[in-house]
Amino acid sequence: MNQKEIDDLILQIPHIDNALDQLYEKTKTSVFAYIMSIIKNYDDSSDILQEVYVKIYLAAKNYQSQKKPLAWIYTIARNESYLHLRRQNVTQEYQDHLYCPPETDMHTQMILEHLFESLNDQEREVIIMHSLWGLKHHEIASLLNIPIATSLSSYHRGMKKMKKIGEKTYE
Repeated sequence: MNQKEIDDLILQIPHIDNALDQLYEKTKTSVFAYIMSIIKNYDDSSDILQEVYVKIYLAAKNYQSQKKPLAWIYTIARNESYLHLRRQNVTQEYQDHLYCPPETDMHTQMILEHLFESLNDQEREVIIMHSLWGLKHHEIASLLNIPIATSLSSYHRGMKKMKKIGEKTYE
């Protein structure tokens, strides 16, 4: 995914009819995975994904070109996800289902879900953003509004937890 290309597509949304469609096709998988890391429910995440792209369409006219346009998109996705949680007045833990690519076999998916259950929400988010999307910790810290040290410690603590559980369970 080319950051410059995504930046250009966002800038073109107010002027070119299919720019939003192209942006959606290029970014929908990673944005959906990010939303799933917060919401942990497939149907709700699908609905929120659509809301995110509506917000992108509406905000595109005020968009300022930047080096990391995905950070802007993830911020919208994060805000929409937390807005959804607030609307639901959810106080209990959501069903914890990890989004995996369709080609992931059921056994691997079950192992990953089991490992991710041991993490708190912040650890899960940081690990997905760093490992899956390749974001640097300063980018994650900016997106989540946390110090860089917190991003680093959440990542390392979460990885240690998953390694420990994996060693116990899957020896």
